[in-house]
Amino acid sequence: MSFGELCSVLEKSASISSRLMKVALIAEYLRGLEGEDLEIAARFMSGDVYPRGSGLDAGVGHSMLMEAVAEVTGAPREELLEAYRRHGDLGEAARELMEARGGGALATLVQAEPLSLRGLYGELTRLARISGEGSYQRKLSRVRGLLASCSPLEAKYLVKLLLGELRTGAVEGVVEQAIAEAFGVDLEEVKRGRLLTGDMGEVAELARRGELGRLGVRPFRPLGFMLAEALASPQEAAERYPGRELIAEYKYDGIRAQLHASGGEVRIFSRRLEDVTRSFPEVVESARGLDAILDGEAVAFRDGRPLPFRELQRRLRRKDPRELMEEVPVVYFAYDALYVGGRSLLDEPLRERRRALEELLGGGRGSIAVSPRWTVRSAGEIAELFRRSRAEGYEGLMLKDPESAYELGKRGWKWMKLKEELDTIDAVVVGAEYGHGRRAGLLSDLIFAVWDGGELKVVGKAYSGLTDREIEWMTRRLKELEVRDEGLRILVRPEIVVEVAFDSVQESDRHPGGYAFRFPRIKSVRLDKGPEDADTIEKLRRLAEISRARAKAK
Repeated sequence: MSFGELCSVLEKSASISSRLMKVALIAEYLRGLEGEDLEIAARFMSGDVYPRGSGLDAGVGHSMLMEAVAEVTGAPREELLEAYRRHGDLGEAARELMEARGGGALATLVQAEPLSLRGLYGELTRLARISGEGSYQRKLSRVRGLLASCSPLEAKYLVKLLLGELRTGAVEGVVEQAIAEAFGVDLEEVKRGRLLTGDMGEVAELARRGELGRLGVRPFRPLGFMLAEALASPQEAAERYPGRELIAEYKYDGIRAQLHASGGEVRIFSRRLEDVTRSFPEVVESARGLDAILDGEAVAFRDGRPLPFRELQRRLRRKDPRELMEEVPVVYFAYDALYVGGRSLLDEPLRERRRALEELLGGGRGSIAVSPRWTVRSAGEIAELFRRSRAEGYEGLMLKDPESAYELGKRGWKWMKLKEELDTIDAVVVGAEYGHGRRAGLLSDLIFAVWDGGELKVVGKAYSGLTDREIEWMTRRLKELEVRDEGLRILVRPEIVVEVAFDSVQESDRHPGGYAFRFPRIKSVRLDKGPEDADTIEKLRRLAEISRARAKAK
């Protein structure tokens, strides 16, 4: 099966506004595939090059693709930049230039067979395994060769795939529905399969064979994380569970991480299901010998107190985190056990999972600690514990229903978070404005957006919260992501996620998203999250309701 056929389906799907028609089109295409072709097609269509958690990464950045497109098309750099700025999409720019130049300078020299799905995936796998000295040039050469073998339409989608620009929740949802329709299986089974495997390709092939039911938990295959809803006050928690006992834990200002250990091997996955093992060598050593999958938080921690999140970010930016291990030590606080000794605990109540966790780790294990827990029943008990957590340097409290199963990839009231601010949101930076005075020449005013369906909508701008060093880093990074220069501001590809704190949120026509914040400030840059992890308009709607209720109560 050719890559070109898949691209044609994607292109036609992009021109259709009806979700049902998109699903029908993709389902019809997938129904005609099987085996490896089906796995690759479903994976590509959901925006992934490789299975999540596989450890494979093409390592192809925006700059390399710009260089490769310029060489393949023979377009001068200014012509390429102009096309890129016009479309705001490097894939579309590549297609336009290849069509205008009859396939491009290099492409005309290559009499290639049509790219097959298997052939392309094999090339991309080999690309991911290039490392060491001279790897940039060797990767560039391979990307050039692939682009030269592409038609203009194939070049568009290859570029978008390598840049991760097909990966959004909306795309995944359409592909999930299409798999269910194509093979006559329940949509909830498909969704659970993706959350269990992190691989839409495997899910599609198992659905075709009628074997989704045999999927289970397996070490080193990352699972979708259970998520929490934000509380407005201790009273709200007590009202949601009147007279009921809740488990209370510290809310950590770290990186959510899933730890997998078995057979002497240890791997750690972020909330994006990316392998971040390299960043936490001390945690890896502490976990050797375990046979478990744990949920928890990696926290910069020294002298019995948590350090600010930006200290942890310093380690994430280092190729060799060992350079900062003494200065910024990390403790992994485990608060849930999802699998122990060959047995899945996902459907067990939280109180049983916590018991298994405490039996497994006892009082701790090197750089791994069991998160402290308490039981609370009343708003007063919650408020007192919240004050204690803040005094000890934590963000707030997590409150959990002890009878709750672990719900993969779901957000709900079985887990709740209580923080000092109204809440924070994770937003995607889509533009920036140049600062004034001491910040002249620096992109210090960040324009951020959240998801509304499958579209990012601007909801605010923030210019405080970042250090001078962070602003310098942000300026360099944003210029790499620039798609349009509007003089005093630039628009950028949506890649950087920031955590935004604020005092309140209200409906407003000041921004396209329909909401505005009071005193927004950047709390942190979330390198561990991708644009697909950003919050939604629905969350802002709820926070606006909380803001109104608080204003009336004053």
